[in-house]
Amino acid sequence: MRILHVVPSFVPCLAAGGVVNASYQIAKKQVELGHEVYVFTTDTCINRLVFENNYDVDVDGIHVYYFKNISNSFKNRFTIDTPRGLKGQLKKQIKNFDIIHIHEHRHTLAILAHKYAVENNIPYILQAHGSVLPFFQKEGLKNIFDKIWGFNILHDAKRVFALTETEKEQYLKMNVEDKNIEIVPLGIDLEEYNNLPKKGEFRNKYKISEDEKLLIFIGRLNRIKGLDLLVKGFNDYLKNYNDDNVKLAIIGPDNGFEEEIEKLIDKFNINDKVILTGPLYREDKLKAHVDSDIFIMPSQYESFTTSGLEAMASCKPLILTKCNHIAEWVDGNCGISCDYNIKSLSKAINTLISDEELMKRYGMEGRRLTEEEYNWDKILDKIIKIYSKVISENNK
Repeated sequence: MRILHVVPSFVPCLAAGGVVNASYQIAKKQVELGHEVYVFTTDTCINRLVFENNYDVDVDGIHVYYFKNISNSFKNRFTIDTPRGLKGQLKKQIKNFDIIHIHEHRHTLAILAHKYAVENNIPYILQAHGSVLPFFQKEGLKNIFDKIWGFNILHDAKRVFALTETEKEQYLKMNVEDKNIEIVPLGIDLEEYNNLPKKGEFRNKYKISEDEKLLIFIGRLNRIKGLDLLVKGFNDYLKNYNDDNVKLAIIGPDNGFEEEIEKLIDKFNINDKVILTGPLYREDKLKAHVDSDIFIMPSQYESFTTSGLEAMASCKPLILTKCNHIAEWVDGNCGISCDYNIKSLSKAINTLISDEELMKRYGMEGRRLTEEEYNWDKILDKIIKIYSKVISENNK
């Protein structure tokens, strides 16, 4: 197949979040399966990406077109893409593709991909990655976008991919037909977790002793991730469970919330207990997982957590708030789901830290689940079968 992925940001811009990693993993695996894969994206990141040739950059066998946004700072501030040259390339190349896979839908690239896909009768898949409903931030703008473009982008898709049953219900609320919704979770590349770094390197770097328990968060430092709750819950645990032998590492790029986190750490006077590492990627991130004891994702809203899968692949137990769509199957299997409040999070931390056997059991079950349910190889097999069915239906 000749496959086109459309996504606002792409590797190496891992700071843009989980959609970048997911679209990269899918495209990379498709190349490995022998398909010809293209990605249309932009050059925007925290700092603008620079290439000798922005068109057709080889990324692990993927043909990636990094269209220049007119303003990198405008994109980062308002999340509005202005990709120069995209319209012309779509008009020129779109008939060459068998199928298009659009990641998220409230962006300029999706508007143009939808327009030319419909005009040229090229089927497309839409994967919202947790952004189906217009809520949490900029709700007014999202509602306007949906009235002008969003509903059409959703409804004209031959299939939409839901990460969970909860996200499927969200598509249904947006009047997407049930028959067009497929449950396709995110996955993990297990090869990266079969030969993990040796223990101790992350702890040595950040002066964490072997006998201290280490809690970690990995993700964007954004308000939606619940990091204020994390710091407050951790402080409550320290005070009420009299445990001086534990540290918290908050790992990830600032996405507008780092200053607030630092103020809370200062307020509670726990600077010696909380480490802000900044962003860590690839080998450095694996080192953090290896040296951790518990992974925590305290989000206000989360459709899925790739970092949680990474922790599971590293045999680490999870603590998630019930605001995470996967919290229900995590709870009691490979971790604990807690209410979105300080006391519930503090109690969850204590439940795991005080029970080594429970932590070990949850960690082993998490690894089993990644191998059997969240392995990219198995998920890609399902995606390719859906592509083939859609192409066949479209050609009738």
